[in-house]
Amino acid sequence: SGPARVDPDSLPHRSPLPRRIHSTASSMSDAGGFSLLKDDDNVEVGLTPNQQMRINNGTTHQPRSNVLGASPLEMQAHAALDSCNGLPWKHLTLLYILAGSAFITALVAVNKTPEGELSMSGSDLYTKSICPFGDLTWGDEVFQFDDHHYQIIGSKDASVSWREAAMDANSRCYGGQPGYLANIDSEDENDYLYAKLSKKPHFSANTHDAWIGATDMKNEGVFSWIGPKHLINGVKFWEGDENGQAIDGRYTNWGQDSSGQSQPDSNGEEDCIEMRGASPGRWNDKNCYQPNEFFIVEFGTPATSTDH
Repeated sequence: SGPARVDPDSLPHRSPLPRRIHSTASSMSDAGGFSLLKDDDNVEVGLTPNQQMRINNGTTHQPRSNVLGASPLEMQAHAALDSCNGLPWKHLTLLYILAGSAFITALVAVNKTPEGELSMSGSDLYTKSICPFGDLTWGDEVFQFDDHHYQIIGSKDASVSWREAAMDANSRCYGGQPGYLANIDSEDENDYLYAKLSKKPHFSANTHDAWIGATDMKNEGVFSWIGPKHLINGVKFWEGDENGQAIDGRYTNWGQDSSGQSQPDSNGEEDCIEMRGASPGRWNDKNCYQPNEFFIVEFGTPATSTDH
């Protein structure tokens, strides 16, 4: 004899599954599946808000920043987290990689900074930024007068406008100081520079002249020295034509042009100053775009920047 058979009809009748966990075909999702956690009205049951959000992946939910009873700081933190919820994991991974790379790059840059530079003063750092490659004199002789250094640049075959001369001078460095067209503030300085100019190989006093760092381009008839920290608003030293006057008693050495006209002659097209060879060391205003064979470069703080 085997085990006793049980008649199904003799078993107690079972009621249907509760409505809240009953699964029907009507609960099919847009993705083609169905949820055992939805009731007949397609409403999630028995889930926390976070679980609902993760299952539905984008279904409207209450943002963390709207949590009742949260402090302002907590609400800001929740808002930041909410803003990240919509980002795909690949984007977040990329953000982490970029942030890590930036941090590593910064550490490498700090480690590669020479130890001496970390202890530099403000003036030393300024010098380093102005002359990052050290002395750049391009092979021309550097000479000294009264704690200043100079170069005479050019040759008999050169043809240089005032602007070109100024740009060349600014590209030079010596002793941690940038170059500029010479600012002349005394008779001794002027005589010394002319003496050096006249000894330059192939210089001919009868035919050659040299650019210096004065101009009235900004304000016609008001001549200024252009140099470090005074590239736009120069130090004024003369106002007017040949009958004008020195400003604050500053040194001037006006001469005559090739036609014998006293200088400056208030010609609106002649805005830049040259040191003439024919009238030893005298100054003449000339068209900035006309060429000269030579120009004079100065290094260091110009004497013209000091108050008289």
